[in-house]
Amino acid sequence: MDRVTHLIIMVLLSALLLAFGTAGFMLIEGWSLIDALYMTVSTLATVGYGEVNPTSDAGRIFTIVLIILGVGFCLYVVGNIIQFLVEGRIRFILGRRKLDR
Repeated sequence: MDRVTHLIIMVLLSALLLAFGTAGFMLIEGWSLIDALYMTVSTLATVGYGEVNPTSDAGRIFTIVLIILGVGFCLYVVGNIIQFLVEGRIRFILGRRKLDR
């Protein structure tokens, strides 16, 4: 895949993760949109300010799932960045060898 496709996938996944977290907190805990969005961003950013409101056991389990998905997404982004850097370096080296020949 090219760089633009990876960028589009990352933007869509981040929006989907935010929407999933916000909707989950709204449905499970009955929070308002702002409280659910704040909790989602705080959880995904690993800020750890604590809960906006007390959470139920189902809310805690959902938070655990959201954390695991967020860490997986961060690993995906870091992997893409490393791939971009390595591919660029390899292309530079291979292009340099062709010029040297």
